[in-house]
Amino acid sequence: MDEGRRADGAGGLFAFPRRIDPAAFSGAPLDAIKCAAAVLMVGDHVDTILLDGHAVLLWRLGRIAFPLFCLVLALHLARGADPGRYVLALLVLAVPVQAVYAAAFPYGTSEGNILFTLAAGAALSAALARAGEALRHLAFALGLALVFLAPALAKTAVDFGLAGILLPAALRLALERPRAFGIWGLAVVVGLNWHGWHPRGEVAWLSALADAATILVGTGLIALAALRLAGRPRFLPAYALQAFYPAHLLVLTLLRAMA
Repeated sequence: MDEGRRADGAGGLFAFPRRIDPAAFSGAPLDAIKCAAAVLMVGDHVDTILLDGHAVLLWRLGRIAFPLFCLVLALHLARGADPGRYVLALLVLAVPVQAVYAAAFPYGTSEGNILFTLAAGAALSAALARAGEALRHLAFALGLALVFLAPALAKTAVDFGLAGILLPAALRLALERPRAFGIWGLAVVVGLNWHGWHPRGEVAWLSALADAATILVGTGLIALAALRLAGRPRFLPAYALQAFYPAHLLVLTLLRAMA
């Protein structure tokens, strides 16, 4: 175990690791990440649905939730989960959840919910896992060019848009080869928060980088904290998160209607 750990992190204390072992997150650590993502997601949705977007801190912390869900997806696929079954399970749930999503958010009638985004991300991740090196880099380069040059177009169709679809694939490849694909993961996180040019002609890089920094620091701290549970069995029931997602949206929508 120690020899393998040294091999993965060879090159000094601050060297970029050659590989991140997804098995280290098996059991309780993965469930802990799911719980953290769920809590941050609820805070973000409370701000959006009940507080009309006035709780800026809840929104900013909520930006960490989706990357955590993508990390969970990437870890499952990296550990050998069947991508076909994963995509199918997400789509089967996404279709009925869409009605709840549309009732919860004003933009829900014009875009698909996060489950569609994750399903597309899982499909892309599986495709790039079988692709050659050059095609992988080309896919991220073209995708991010659209994200940064035409953000309005790239954010249509599904929640979090094209950057949200790219993120699971970037994270999965970064787990296997951080030195080759870690930079794409960083770029996609920035793209996730990129909204184009301000009306006065100012570039929105500062805002995008600040939100990306929040995501990277928050995700890193949560992942490190989760690893303290390494070796312990999972504590969440199967499909708990899949049931929680539509349930919390329904509760918040009903609370808004009552208020």
